[in-house]
Amino acid sequence: MRQTGALGGKPAKGGQTEASLRPPQRTLRSQRMLPLRMARSPLGEAWRAGAGAVLVTAALLMSACADASSTTGDAASAPSTQASASVNAVSNNDGPLTAKSQPDVGLAANATNAVNGANSATTASADQPASASRPALELAKSKQLAAEQSVAARVPSASGMTEKRIRPLTLRDSGIDGSLMFARDVDFRVTGDIGFMIHDMAATLTPSRAGQPIVFDDPTAVTINVHRGEVTLDSAKLTAIFNRYLFQYQGSPLRNMRVVPQDGGTLRITGEMHRDTWVPIVLTGSLSMRNTDDLVFHADHVEVAGVGADKLMQAAHVKMADLLKVDTPIARLEGDDVVMQVAKLTPPPALRMTITKIDTSAASVRFTLDDHTIQKIDWPATMPPRGMLVQGGDVKFMRSIPMNIDMALTPLDKNAPFVFDLYHYRDQMAAGYFTFDEAGALDVHLPSYTTLASAMKDVPLQTGSASARFNDSIIRAQQASLAQARLVWQQVPQTLQTASVARAIPVGTRAAFSGRSMATPGSAISDERHSSGPAPLIHVENVDFYVSGRIGFHVRSLDAQMVPKKPGQPVDLDDPDQYDIRIIGGEVIEPWPAMAALFNDYLLDYEPRSLNDLQLKPVDGKLEVSGGIKLWDHFPGVWLPTTMSGTIVAKDERHLVYEPTSVKVLGVPQAGLLRALDIPLASLTPFTRKGVALKGNELVFDQYTVFPPPVLQGRLASATVTDEGLVLKFKRDGSVVAARPPVGAGKSFVWIESGDVKMFNSLVTNARTFIRDSSNPGVMRFDLYGYRRDVSKGTVRMGEDGGLEVDLAARK
Repeated sequence: MRQTGALGGKPAKGGQTEASLRPPQRTLRSQRMLPLRMARSPLGEAWRAGAGAVLVTAALLMSACADASSTTGDAASAPSTQASASVNAVSNNDGPLTAKSQPDVGLAANATNAVNGANSATTASADQPASASRPALELAKSKQLAAEQSVAARVPSASGMTEKRIRPLTLRDSGIDGSLMFARDVDFRVTGDIGFMIHDMAATLTPSRAGQPIVFDDPTAVTINVHRGEVTLDSAKLTAIFNRYLFQYQGSPLRNMRVVPQDGGTLRITGEMHRDTWVPIVLTGSLSMRNTDDLVFHADHVEVAGVGADKLMQAAHVKMADLLKVDTPIARLEGDDVVMQVAKLTPPPALRMTITKIDTSAASVRFTLDDHTIQKIDWPATMPPRGMLVQGGDVKFMRSIPMNIDMALTPLDKNAPFVFDLYHYRDQMAAGYFTFDEAGALDVHLPSYTTLASAMKDVPLQTGSASARFNDSIIRAQQASLAQARLVWQQVPQTLQTASVARAIPVGTRAAFSGRSMATPGSAISDERHSSGPAPLIHVENVDFYVSGRIGFHVRSLDAQMVPKKPGQPVDLDDPDQYDIRIIGGEVIEPWPAMAALFNDYLLDYEPRSLNDLQLKPVDGKLEVSGGIKLWDHFPGVWLPTTMSGTIVAKDERHLVYEPTSVKVLGVPQAGLLRALDIPLASLTPFTRKGVALKGNELVFDQYTVFPPPVLQGRLASATVTDEGLVLKFKRDGSVVAARPPVGAGKSFVWIESGDVKMFNSLVTNARTFIRDSSNPGVMRFDLYGYRRDVSKGTVRMGEDGGLEVDLAARK
C-alpha cells in the first residue's frame, strides 16, 4: 500500500500524482493493481495509518470530483438523472420496481457511472445481474409456494380408489369432483338414532352438482358411494329407521314400531296397525336381499292383538298386504314381504351400497358391503385408529372449503365411542377444534355428539306429510336450519356493500376496491365458492407483524384492505405477489433492528454490493447508520467502517427521505469535504434496488415497495425517529369502511372480515377470522410468510357462525 501514491504513501514521480487527481478512468492494469497491492499489505498496518486513511479518502473523493466534472456534465448529471429516473419509477410505476435500497450511507455504489464514463455501458451490464437478481428471501418464498402448489395439484388415490381432475386447478377450485372417504369404528348418525355403526368403510363422495364442492351442511348435495365395508344396526337404529322415518307420516297405517334383532337370524317388529282402530301387531321374520337395490323383510310369524294369526291367514289365503296398504317411495308391502329401497333407508344424503351378506344376532344386524370395485381396504397412512378420513376434492364446512382436502375426523376422547351426527355436526365442530400441518392437512378433533348439551334436549317427534308418505319433516327441518345459517354466512353489512375507494390505485385493483362483488361474471350469490362482499378487510391491533423473518413492524393499530391484483380471485395468503395491502389508516413502528434486517436480509442481498452489515440507532432525534462500504461496489477490497447521521421524514404521502448531514469513513468526517467539492452521494452510490432511490444526497424510500411483497399502499402522514423505532402514521381514508373486530377481542390480535381468503389450501368465503395467541398476555407475533409454520403449532376453532378463531399458542 505504501508504494501507491493514491493510498497515502510517497507520490510516485510525475505520473503517480497526476493519476491520483485524474478522473478514475484508469487503465485496466492500474485497476487490477490497486486491490492486488492492498492484498499484499497487512490490514493492521492500514488501520494504524490514520493520516493515510484521510489521504485515501480525499484522493478517492477528488477522483470522484474530477470524474463528476471531467466532461460537460457527464458524470455530474448522470447520477442525478439516474436517481431522478429512479425516483420517478418509484413514484409512477405500480409494478415491481428497480430502485436499489441503501439506507443512508452515501459512500457506496456501483463502479460504473462515477468511475468511468467511457466504460459506463460495460459497467452497467455488469451491474444488471445485481439489480435483477431476486433476494434469497423472495426465492425461498417462491420455492415454498411451488411446493405448496404441488400439494394442491395432486390427484387423490388410495386403496384402489381414485378421482380425476376434470377442470383446471384455480384458487377457488381443485377441479376434482369427488372425495375418497374412509371410516373406522364410527357411530355414524344421519340424525338422532338414524344411522349405522361403521366398523370399516371405503367410499367416494360425489357432489350432486358438478363443479360445486361437497357441502357438509347440505345432505341433499352429496351422494355416498360405498365400495367396501361392514356396518351394523342395533335395535335403536333399526327402530329409528322404521318408527321415526319410514312410517312416521300423516295417514301411515303403522305407528309406535320397535325393531329387535334376535339370535337365529330373525327380527321381531312390534307396533300398531290401523284398521278401524289401532290394533297391536307383532311380526317376526328375516332380512334378505332380493336384488342389489331391494332389502326385504319377510314375515314368517304374525300376531294381531296378541293372537297368532298365521294359520288363520293361511286358511283364508290372506297376506299381510291384504291387511295393510303400504306403498311409499321407500317401502312397499308385497304379500308378506316388506320391500325397502336400500339407497333410501335413511334421510339424505343418498346412499349407494351393495349388501352382499346379512348376519342377524341379538346384538345387531350386520351388513357386509361390497360393490366389487376394490379387493380390500388399504388404510392410508394418515387414517386415524378411530374416525374418518376424507381425501381429494373440495368439501365445504359452513364458510370454509378445504380444497383437494386431506382431513381426518377424530374423537376428542379416544377411549369412548365416537358418535358423529351429520345433521348436527356444526354443534360438534363448535365444541371441538382442528389443527393444520404445514402442507395443509387437517386433523379435526370432535367430541362425541351424545356428550353435548344440545343432544340432551328432547326433540319433539315430527310427522311427515301425507303426500310424501315418509317422514319428510326431518329433511325439511334440516333445510330450514341450513337456510337460516346461510343468511349468517352470507351476510354482508350494508356499510361494507357500499364501501368504495375513490383514490388512485393500480388499474388491476380498481374493481376490487370499488366494493363490487368478487364473484365471476354470471355467478350467483348462492355460488358456494364466492361471496358477495368487498375485498377482505383486516384490523391489526398491538401486534409484532413480520413480513418474513426479522423484517416487519410493531403495529399499534392499523386498518387495511387486502386486494387481489386480479379481480375475481380470493386473496391467497400463500402468494404475497398475488395481492396488495391497502392501508386505510393507523400507526406502526419500524423497530431499528427490523429496519436493519430490511437492509441486511433483503435490500442488500446481492453481489457485488456497496454496503454491508448496517446497524441503525436513534441519536438526539436523528438516525445514525453504521456499517461497511466499498466504493463503486468494489473498492477497496475490504469493508471500510462508515457512520452517517441524518434526518428521515415523510416527503409526501408515499415516500420517505433520509438525508445524511454527517458522514464518517474510518472515523474521519467526510460530509464537509463532499459539500466543498460539490460531490453528491449519488455519484458514489447510484443505487438501483427495488423500493429505494438515491437522488443527490437524499435516499428516497417508496413505502409501497421497499418491503418484501405484498405491496403496501398507504398515505403517509408523518415519520418520526424515536428510541423504539421509526414511527409511521398513515392518514385515514374515510371512503373505506374499516373492519369491525368482535366485542372483547382483547389487546393483541388480527381480525379479517369479509371477502374471500385462501389460507393453507382452504378457501374461506365471507371471512370472519380472528387470530390471537392465548399463551402471550403481551404482544402477539405474526409472521406472514411463516403463518403456516406458526398456525400448525396452534389450534383453530370454528364457531357456529362459521367464523374461525386461530390460536397461535403451541399445543401441549
